[in-house]
Amino acid sequence: MEKRNMYPEMPPLPGGMPDAPPSYNQSFNPSAPSSADMAAPMMSSYGPGGPRPQPIMVQTMAPPIPPLGPRPCLVVCPSCREQKMSNIRMESTTKTHLAALIMCLVGLCCCACIPYCVDSCKNANHYCGNCDAYLGSYSK
Repeated sequence: MEKRNMYPEMPPLPGGMPDAPPSYNQSFNPSAPSSADMAAPMMSSYGPGGPRPQPIMVQTMAPPIPPLGPRPCLVVCPSCREQKMSNIRMESTTKTHLAALIMCLVGLCCCACIPYCVDSCKNANHYCGNCDAYLGSYSK
């Protein structure tokens, strides 16, 4: 049985095999030194003053906000960096509205306003006492 070649035979390239592809540095920066030039001391590329110092970036991090509860608490605000007692605003949520709706459906229409009057049915949103920035929410 005779073996067949799946690929057609390619004629030889004129001039022989091609040269190796350029290095990474040469392909992205044609003026980059070749490997022979890399043997030279590296300090010459920095200039007469030596290497330039990089600017130092200082980033201050605000301390994390402690777990918030249903009452005001002492926090360090990430916006103004002041340590103050948080202000609380109670806000109705979907759970509050659902509780009122269920009371109406059960026949307790006169009691449907109770979830809106009781703070335990609402979320406690904490705000900074100094700049009034939103700090977080507490929900049951």
